[in-house]
Amino acid sequence: MNYYETLGVRSEAKTEEIKRSYRKLAKKFHPDRHPGRTKWAEENFRAIIRAYDVLRDPTRRSEHDRELSRFKQSQEREAIDPLRDNLESRPDDSYAQARLTLYELLNENDKKAIEIYELQLQRDSKFDLADHLDPKDWLDCEFLLGEAYERAGRWREALRFYEHVFNEEKDDPKRYFLDLVKEKIRDIYTKRLARRSQPLQAVAIYQKVLNLGIQKKTEAYIHKKIAEAFHKAGLAEKAISHLETAFRLEPKLKGAQKICEKLGVDALRLSRANGRVRARAN
Repeated sequence: MNYYETLGVRSEAKTEEIKRSYRKLAKKFHPDRHPGRTKWAEENFRAIIRAYDVLRDPTRRSEHDRELSRFKQSQEREAIDPLRDNLESRPDDSYAQARLTLYELLNENDKKAIEIYELQLQRDSKFDLADHLDPKDWLDCEFLLGEAYERAGRWREALRFYEHVFNEEKDDPKRYFLDLVKEKIRDIYTKRLARRSQPLQAVAIYQKVLNLGIQKKTEAYIHKKIAEAFHKAGLAEKAISHLETAFRLEPKLKGAQKICEKLGVDALRLSRANGRVRARAN
């Protein structure tokens, strides 16, 4: 679904232009104006609302743009790749299997793509997608494999591919929004791996998140999580140090009351003290 086409705007349209088009079309297709074609009007009206909800949200719009780009690339590949129809018949050809992996990913066949990729690794432990795909296709394949493994609940494999893309793109982004990749890496580390790890292992994981370069509020949250992990490990001084860092970064830090009580720290005092420090700095 191309939401730009739904609203009749260009892909580079500004927010105001999108809003104007939405209002015009919503008025045009409102079911009350089409008593004889209610079902048709309702379908169009819902489609317009859905398109506007996505395009007015920067994050959802970026994701939509990426999906559109992926679809267009898939169409282009299908049109120009003369090997597409016989890739599957060449299991011993590493180039063909790399292309086939990407083809299955673009067609949202996660399970098949993973099977093809892992079979190649079994045949050749040195198999590397980068050796058989051009740089842009390789980045696409790496990112999409990460998503496929993530959807399969295989977090460490997903993380490996996301980190490949992040390390390739961080100095000179060409293909992906780094914030999106960082968000995926951060979520796997914090919501999947750290929660299932021993306290000191969790600390090491949280440190990796800090090394990504994240916003202050997120950094404060991570320092709070490190404080909780150090507390569980019985290292109160280190826990308090990271908790103080968290409040220094974000004086209005939320969700810290419990760890403050466990460490015997006055959350309100920390919040007020660091709020004053920030005010003087500004």
